[in-house]
Amino acid sequence: MKTIILCGGRGIIDPETRHRIPKALLQVGGKPLIWHVMKTFAAAGFTEFILALGEGGDAIRRHFFYQHLEGRDIEIYSGSSKVDYLTRNSEENWRIKMVDTGLNASTGSRIARCKRYIDIEPFFLTYSDCLCNVDLQSLIKHHTATAKTLTVTGVQPNSRFGTFAVTGGQVESYALDARLTGIGGYINGGYMVMSENIFDHLNVFNECNLEREVFTNLAATRQVSIFPHSGYWQPIDTERDLQQVNQLYIDNKRPWLSLGES
Repeated sequence: MKTIILCGGRGIIDPETRHRIPKALLQVGGKPLIWHVMKTFAAAGFTEFILALGEGGDAIRRHFFYQHLEGRDIEIYSGSSKVDYLTRNSEENWRIKMVDTGLNASTGSRIARCKRYIDIEPFFLTYSDCLCNVDLQSLIKHHTATAKTLTVTGVQPNSRFGTFAVTGGQVESYALDARLTGIGGYINGGYMVMSENIFDHLNVFNECNLEREVFTNLAATRQVSIFPHSGYWQPIDTERDLQQVNQLYIDNKRPWLSLGES
């Protein structure tokens, strides 16, 4: 089963270099963020990836082109440019396709442009800037059982601010870490399973947006199922988010690799 990872967008200012880079290449414990996302899937047995590249795609290509050299003992024959790898690494069985899906393409169109590399079977979809420990095997089983076009990992994140619970105009309680339940539903946790008929709802040419258009249409026809997840979930949107996950890594706590805590 393959995993499409959306790697578009303008990127973010790297807090270390102060240069704009793809969010996928932000460093967590000396490894790019996208590596941690892929490691989560690989830990569950899914090692075939399709990277839907946009702005900054060349930097992502360079990283994966050279990553097989990092941390390994090698021997170089200068006369023939031959390279022998003297040690192995744990990612050498990953298969990674890097697809140019357009500099400014929208999310739905990026997925559509990966269709030629997808077999007639369900596939994972995720983003390159979100860490989560959702049980991927259970996510697939849920998708199969519901027989919907799209299954979304649903999360209810904690508020970053103190929250007052109000009933009838009266404050009932206050909590620093209350969950944001919105209108009683879930937000998209970013780890999804799509059936092959999702491509009937996508268009290569009209720059369709997955979140604004496709989700709306599928929900209206009851073709979306939610797989609730109450475990670890952390999008990396700010420098503060990046600092938090790096501190977890330093403390040898990597909850995004502790799978099965839905």
